[in-house]
Amino acid sequence: MATRVRKDVWKLSKIKPWHDDILWYAKAIVEMQKRPARDSTSWIYQAAIHETSQSPNPHPTFWTQCQHFSWFFLPWHRIYLFLFEQIIADWIASQPGGPKDWSLFYWNYSDSSNADATKLPPAFIDPVLPLPGSPPNPLRVTNRARGNDGNSVTSRSNQVSLGCLREPDFFHTSLGATSFGGPETGFNHDNGSAGMGHLDSTPHGAIHNAIGGGMGAFDTAGLDPIFWVHHSNIDRLWNVWLKRDAGHQNPTDPRWLNLKFKFHNASKKIVKMSSSEVVDSTTSPLNYEYQDESDPIAGRAGITPPRRPAMATKSTPEMVGSTHPNPVTLRGKAESAKLAVKAPTGPGRLTLPAGAPPPLVLNLENVRGPQHSTGYGVYVNLPPDSKPDNHPELFAGNMSLFGLKEASRAKGEHAGSGLHYSYDISGIVQKLQEKGDWDPENVRVTFVPDYELEGRASAGEGVQVGRISVYHK
Repeated sequence: MATRVRKDVWKLSKIKPWHDDILWYAKAIVEMQKRPARDSTSWIYQAAIHETSQSPNPHPTFWTQCQHFSWFFLPWHRIYLFLFEQIIADWIASQPGGPKDWSLFYWNYSDSSNADATKLPPAFIDPVLPLPGSPPNPLRVTNRARGNDGNSVTSRSNQVSLGCLREPDFFHTSLGATSFGGPETGFNHDNGSAGMGHLDSTPHGAIHNAIGGGMGAFDTAGLDPIFWVHHSNIDRLWNVWLKRDAGHQNPTDPRWLNLKFKFHNASKKIVKMSSSEVVDSTTSPLNYEYQDESDPIAGRAGITPPRRPAMATKSTPEMVGSTHPNPVTLRGKAESAKLAVKAPTGPGRLTLPAGAPPPLVLNLENVRGPQHSTGYGVYVNLPPDSKPDNHPELFAGNMSLFGLKEASRAKGEHAGSGLHYSYDISGIVQKLQEKGDWDPENVRVTFVPDYELEGRASAGEGVQVGRISVYHK
């Protein structure tokens, strides 16, 4: 079978705002939206696979299945996207004049060569389709918080940063560690107890939060057509990560390789697929590649976190500082918290070369709250009253908050443990030490909202960060 090519939606849009590939996508969505929710090829059914708010869940084996905050995040979404693409492609191929090789496209919002990269492509904001009678455009969803006005959905460039590509390990096993793909878990829908993967947070969660509205929650995200184009890009970044460094490897653990996920295919038949079947997008059953899988950060300055030690030499990360028992509440304006970082007393003290910066990971634990209209940039020792954009060297990472509502539910599968984030801050600490600005007794963590909410109803009861901690790896 020939290898299909998933193309860059903005490159298609520059050729023609309503490129044929995009118009066929819109036509197929109109068809899917006509189908009843019980039809596994319908628009509602496909979105509910990610999550549904219906209670009781009418299809518990197939709905509310999305894998987040887990090493299954990437393979599960790859399968989900592939089968959705099949539904669209099969319908298009059955139509007069429909291409037989249609493929989903991707939205590369991190493309530094495209000034419009963080804007929604034109076809996703036009109110009507370019067809006789000017029917409503299904690609435009009115409940988006940002993007429908033609402006950028982001407020800061680090919302679409690709620092995730520097992560040397696919997965991690505990707080105090970071990874590209997420923590080692079993089937996991809404518990981020070991900290989510770097990619899951940024750019994945950051873009969900940036668009907001339906895209900002698990149970409505799949109803926005940009969701699928966004996830096509996240899937592309998995290929990019593997290609950019020979040391970047997928897990070989049978627990990751062999867990089966249940879906329906375009013929409405039940299919079971595992990670082992989708690790290479260019082979059967997938047979696709991306228009651009080159390394977008080659030659750029940046800090690469240290590789996770082999099991024989691995030591347990040691907590060396925390804000406990004082939680931090965020309501859409900048907030700071202070903590002291002590020297390690465990095995970590023996492995640090003289003069080397301490290998530290900043953790945000038990982050809880309702759906929130902004994410936050997290900074270490940001000078008071300074502009965050003037201090990129102090940026630890994004707290994107996609999935916050789901992970906070008291009656959920994991009893509302909330979201957890981990950021390697070793490079920040090294720079502060070199400038003489590192005082371990007075470490300040600042949360800067992507979008100011102070005084607005959407700030609501706010977001509570249960504990800020620092671990020595």
